Amino acid sequence: MSPADLTEPLSARVFLLGDTTDTVEILARSLSEQGLSPFTIQGLRNLSGSALQAVNHEIATVADGLLDLDLGDVLMSGWCKYTELAQAADRTFASPGSEEVVVLATHRVSSTHHPSVELLVDDVTVHTFVFELKVVFDLTRVAAVIRGGDLVALRGGECVITATLTLEGTPLELSRKGRVDLTLVVALRRPIPLVRRGHCTPTSRLDRLAPFGRP
Repeated sequence: MSPADLTEPLSARVFLLGDTTDTVEILARSLSEQGLSPFTIQGLRNLSGSALQAVNHEIATVADGLLDLDLGDVLMSGWCKYTELAQAADRTFASPGSEEVVVLATHRVSSTHHPSVELLVDDVTVHTFVFELKVVFDLTRVAAVIRGGDLVALRGGECVITATLTLEGTPLELSRKGRVDLTLVVALRRPIPLVRRGHCTPTSRLDRLAPFGRP
C-alpha cells in the first residue's frame, strides 16, 4: 500500500487485516475457536443453535466496528503530550510566519482501549464482553515541521506499529507488528492544527474515539 492508494485514514482494521471484507466472519470464527462465544455462557445455553450463532455474529459485528480506530488520531494524541512538540507549536503560533523543526528521536507512543459489549436477554445483562485494543508506535528519527502552531510536514524516520486485539484476556488471532510509511498513518494533505487558544489539541476525527476512551 502506498500513500497514493490510501483514500481513508489508516484504521486498526486495515492495519490488522488488510483490505479483506470478511472481518466479521474472521472475528466470529475466532470467538468460537477461542471458547469465548455465547455458546459458553450459562445464561444462553438454552437458546437454539441458530439463535446462538446470531448472537455470536452480532458480537463480532460490534467488535468489527471497534476496529474503525484511526491510528493517525491515536499517534497525534500521543504527540500532543510530547513536550518539545507542544512547545514548538506554542512558539510558532505566537510568532506568525515562524517555523521550527522538531526531531523526535527514538520514542514510543502507546495507547490501550477497553471497549465493551453488553449481552442482554430479556433486558437483563447476562455477560459483558470486555475487549482490549493495544496499539504501540515505535518511532525513530522523525522530523516534525511546525509552522504557525500547525504540523505541516513529517520528514524521514521510521515507524513500527504493533497492534493486538484481545477479548477477556485471550488473543483473537488479531495481532500484527509491521513497519509502516508514516505518511500512511498521518496523512498531511493539509496542516494539522496543534494549538487552539494556546493548548495542544489533536483535531479531525478524535471525537470518534469516544467509544474507546481517551488514551
